[in-house]
Amino acid sequence: MAREIRLRIVLFSLRVLRVSTAVRPLIQWRLKDKILSAGLSWFKFSPKWSFGSNLLQLKTEVRLITDVLSALKTVSYVGAQAVGNFKALTQKETLFQVLLESEQTRLNVWVHPLGDSQQRPHLTHRTGTALEYLLFWAPVNPVTAVTYFLPSYRNHPFLIQYAMRALEYHSVDVTFFYVPQIVQGLRFDALGYVERYIIETAQFSQLFAHQIIWNMKANSYKDDDATIPDAIKPALDKVMDKMISSFSDEDRNFYEREFTFFDEVTSISGKLKPLIKRDKPEKKQKIEEELRKIKVDVGVYLPSNPDGVVIGIDRKSGKPLQSHAKAPFMATFRIKKAKGGVEETEEVAQEMNKTGEPPAENTIEVWQSAIFKVGDDCRQDVLALQMIAAFRGIFHSVGLDVYVFPYRVTATAPGCGVIDVLPNSISRDMLGREAVNGLYDYFISKYGNEDSLRFQHARNNFVKSMAAYSIISFLLQFKDRHNGNIMIDDAGHILHIDFGFCFDIAPGGVRFERAPFKLTGEMLAVMGGSTDHQAFKWFEELCIKSFLACRPHAEKLSQIVLLMMESGLPCFKPESVKYFKERFVLERTEREAADFVRELVRRSAGSYSTMVYDQFQLMTNGIPY
Repeated sequence: MAREIRLRIVLFSLRVLRVSTAVRPLIQWRLKDKILSAGLSWFKFSPKWSFGSNLLQLKTEVRLITDVLSALKTVSYVGAQAVGNFKALTQKETLFQVLLESEQTRLNVWVHPLGDSQQRPHLTHRTGTALEYLLFWAPVNPVTAVTYFLPSYRNHPFLIQYAMRALEYHSVDVTFFYVPQIVQGLRFDALGYVERYIIETAQFSQLFAHQIIWNMKANSYKDDDATIPDAIKPALDKVMDKMISSFSDEDRNFYEREFTFFDEVTSISGKLKPLIKRDKPEKKQKIEEELRKIKVDVGVYLPSNPDGVVIGIDRKSGKPLQSHAKAPFMATFRIKKAKGGVEETEEVAQEMNKTGEPPAENTIEVWQSAIFKVGDDCRQDVLALQMIAAFRGIFHSVGLDVYVFPYRVTATAPGCGVIDVLPNSISRDMLGREAVNGLYDYFISKYGNEDSLRFQHARNNFVKSMAAYSIISFLLQFKDRHNGNIMIDDAGHILHIDFGFCFDIAPGGVRFERAPFKLTGEMLAVMGGSTDHQAFKWFEELCIKSFLACRPHAEKLSQIVLLMMESGLPCFKPESVKYFKERFVLERTEREAADFVRELVRRSAGSYSTMVYDQFQLMTNGIPY
């Protein structure tokens, strides 16, 4: 957001230098040196896209770079008299010019995603430094810090000290996001630093402690029935025991209340198992009977909603879900949450512990439905949704107007988990069962004819969500994208659920779905019905911008995956991280990357393999398309 004002200051300064003919050459040289240093200081930051979608702003920035480059030429003679320093100044000027040209090339692709632009050589910057200076560096993000505990870094004392300082620097709100990776860090914790961090953080944040314990339980065994211990189990048991024994009386009481409440809710699934062959009304009656027995204790919460306390249960909301051998069910809870983040909700929970009543000010109440699963590993969904949330953060960081909804999933024990239900949404499968001929017909019936404002608004929402999910689907290799796993919300957004097949596995090991992402004829119909339609062109532009926005973050995203490689998740092969990074095509320029995305869109549009997979799902599972 500061790019324009910085460029204007540099441009103004160069113009002042050009007309400063009356001052001595040495003064001119010093001024030019200062201006070049100020200009180069912009490039000490990693490359960033222009914030937001204001086309006028973007074009202004591109034009300003042209103006600065022109102004540089008009003062190229300055410094010639200062022979001793002329070479150094010339090198500085050349570097500034090359970096400006690179910046302009990048921004031109952002302004014209579908158009051609003059290509410039892609620049990479390499820096080397002595490790002792790490102790003075600004802290990296938590996931990068945890990677420094990996065996490849050989427990270097400077790296480990730096990693610990970086972890301790970030608030609990931030480290909450990386709980799965922090737990996996215990696999490589030869010197006990990760253990120390977990225990110390757990002492001042009970919500963090609970999330860590649930994640540890989920990772203690390799199978859903908890019969094959994972190699990490002894380390997890040790840390869990230390955490719980370090709790104060009040914290231990809260821990016992919370885990008792959640165990009572999930145990309903076990009580349903004898009724699996019975009809739905009988199973629903059993769920409601068990829900009536549950006492909502003070301060308890759903693991997937640590930012809200449960204050009630809709005892009639129990609903059995379809499953051949397991007994998942859905229930709805009344949640009170703070308007701030996790830390503020922790204060709400503490207040309830003291008074039995949540504070009324700065809180809101909502109904939240959740699915409880037993005998089903949710950890892969946890990782996929963690990645989707990371992508959403990247899109927001550049003001990119696209949409994803990373609903929450928490793995709480081997083969157990809780999944938040998407609000106001229906699966494409259910639309098909309601005899809706196609998505376009559904949009017409729900929002009015194509010329209406409601239809246009819904189409815009569809395009924004399609673009973001398409790029994420390609990068994370989401498979099993049948119509039961694709949702439409009331606003017209498309949403993806159920990520049991991603990265390097596919249903049955057979790669039916060869297209980069799902882009069917009925999806094209909603976006104008033609690749020449304005809505489809906008979809292409947003796909390109989403991809370009993600590329600078490829390393951090790869680290999130890297730390989960030893977790035993079935989606990983030995080279999964390598393949993931390759999909960002980092060796290509921005223009080449934009053309690469256009080719992905072309290959996905009406893909034959997508159609074959949908037909396969119809024949095997009765899912219409």
